[in-house]
Amino acid sequence: MIIDLNLKGRQALIVGGGNEAARKVEALLSQQCDIIVVAESVEQSIEEHAANGKIALELKKIENVDFISNYDQLILILAVTDDRKLNRKIIDFAKFHGCYAYAADDPDVSDFSHPAVINVGDVVQVAISTGGKSPLMAKALREKVEPILQNAVNELILSQIKLQEQLRVKAQEILPSPDHRKKFLITIRDDEKVLELLEAKKISEANALAHERLDEYVLKISG
Repeated sequence: MIIDLNLKGRQALIVGGGNEAARKVEALLSQQCDIIVVAESVEQSIEEHAANGKIALELKKIENVDFISNYDQLILILAVTDDRKLNRKIIDFAKFHGCYAYAADDPDVSDFSHPAVINVGDVVQVAISTGGKSPLMAKALREKVEPILQNAVNELILSQIKLQEQLRVKAQEILPSPDHRKKFLITIRDDEKVLELLEAKKISEANALAHERLDEYVLKISG
């Protein structure tokens, strides 16, 4: 089962600084979470993200897992060091403290596998997973599928998703019925005038028209 975990505003700790850690940092950057990397040395990309203020970086020799107690807002801990025994200690600590745990070298003790993810415009994410059986093949499949998906999800679709996100929030405030909200959002998805404005990149006009449609829909179901 693939679950899209909401990490917004939460802390994620990556212990280790090699290639695997760098990949995990890249995967988490779009999740709007606070990323902390602790390692004795790190890849250049991790250093650059730290210099740009995108992540917190602590360079130190890791001899035990006591340092993890310094972070009290953690929801996710990833053990990606070259030391299998240390990784297992990190996993044990994470589970004892109620955090989601992941070990790059030991899928059997991890709470989840890390899928190969295709990211389109930081809006659409598609995950390909072998359930930890073969990350290598998951990556190979991602590389085959990614060009197809990038072509299929065009700017119009991305604009529709962003508009739907805004409308869902507003609709939840004024449409009490989930069924009414769903029906309204479908009408906006298929509204030719709204689509025409989005395609012409007249985003603010499309937004205004969609909100007008919402007001009209409210009057219609109230009358």
